[in-house]
Amino acid sequence: MPAPELARVATGRRITFAAQPSERAHIFRRVGGAAGPWHRVAVNARCPFVDEDVLAPGTVVEYYVHVPAEAADGPARDRSLLLSITT
Repeated sequence: MPAPELARVATGRRITFAAQPSERAHIFRRVGGAAGPWHRVAVNARCPFVDEDVLAPGTVVEYYVHVPAEAADGPARDRSLLLSITT
């Protein structure tokens, strides 16, 4: 699996997380650090996912990306990623 990436782009924040084009993820976002609640922003998102919600400059935003595994040849292995960026 390639290393997950979170980057600022002109339209928001782009998250790259998949090893295969068919993989989907559930994406959660938390604004303001550990004190903030997690909110689901996407279900069955394809890679790359772009969060286009407008956030104030200097805002710390974290994403929790959960990729459910579907294994045809062995045990399934879910992957979870935690990524952070300042807008």
